[in-house]
Amino acid sequence: MKNLIHLTAIAALAASGLSNAQTAAYSKPSGYVTQDLSQGFNLLGLTLLNSPAASGVFETINASSLVDDQLSFTPISGRKYVLEITSGAITGAIFEVEASGISGTTITPVTTSPTTDLTTLGITTSDTYAVRIAPTLEEIFTTTPLASGGVLVPGLSSLNADVIWVPISPGVYNRYFLHSSGQFRIDGTTTAAPNVPIIYGDAFFVQKKNSSAASITLTGEVKTNSSITVLAQGFNLVNTVVPAGATLANVGLEDDLTPGLSPLNADILWVQTSSLNYDQYFLRSGNWRSVAAPTVDLTSQQTEAISLSGAVLIQRKSATPVTVDITVPSSYNDL
Repeated sequence: MKNLIHLTAIAALAASGLSNAQTAAYSKPSGYVTQDLSQGFNLLGLTLLNSPAASGVFETINASSLVDDQLSFTPISGRKYVLEITSGAITGAIFEVEASGISGTTITPVTTSPTTDLTTLGITTSDTYAVRIAPTLEEIFTTTPLASGGVLVPGLSSLNADVIWVPISPGVYNRYFLHSSGQFRIDGTTTAAPNVPIIYGDAFFVQKKNSSAASITLTGEVKTNSSITVLAQGFNLVNTVVPAGATLANVGLEDDLTPGLSPLNADILWVQTSSLNYDQYFLRSGNWRSVAAPTVDLTSQQTEAISLSGAVLIQRKSATPVTVDITVPSSYNDL
């Protein structure tokens, strides 16, 4: 039987409180986190993950596939999986994998470019990995209407229904809503959209149309290692994959984001507040500053008090993509 870690214990362990809209409790190393939804655009991330369907060590690294001689599980047809590298030079890197890309002892990730060569990414035959099934909209939100104990307000169209905005590139989204029939549909169409996966590296918006009380509860494992994501030019929705304890002081963005003499040419970190507005921050000479007070360095106490648990929005100014390594609080090593 697992030992429960209550909110007070996890908060003390992480040395940081949750945002005002969140409560959490955990069993080691799994649990749940509940976040209230307000009227407007709620920025969310999957801060707890499904347990691995498979894990191990790769014996062979090929250009387009990875081989684990001990791999043995049957993927669910039609579902999408997430392959995470859990040790080595690119710990925290993730790759999307279709169920059809898992065959026998071989995993073939989905690549965004036909020239992608897995042998050049730094994966070695001593690195460990984990494969998790990506949760769907039905699994995250259920198809139960809010009035009957669910999360979302459905509708005959998206005009009055809550809308989920899933990013496909910076500033570009696929939008879904819960139809009154109990199925998810693509916004603006009559097309059903069953089993839409959410990849945990990305954050997403829940556009809540009315002011009725609602909340979403996520369950799963606490992630205890860093996460790697790639930022492209524009507004990137990023999941920090940390339910508690992540702050501006400890997530390690200082060596990844582009600094500037002013906010005009620096990358901007947008942190959503409880009112669904944003506080904005940028780096100058290695120090964090608020866009609202661009000539004043934030103190260590101030950066430690700014919670990044959950999801953030990062505005990348340069056309050159950058890899970002988001660390978890060191205290997570004890979970």
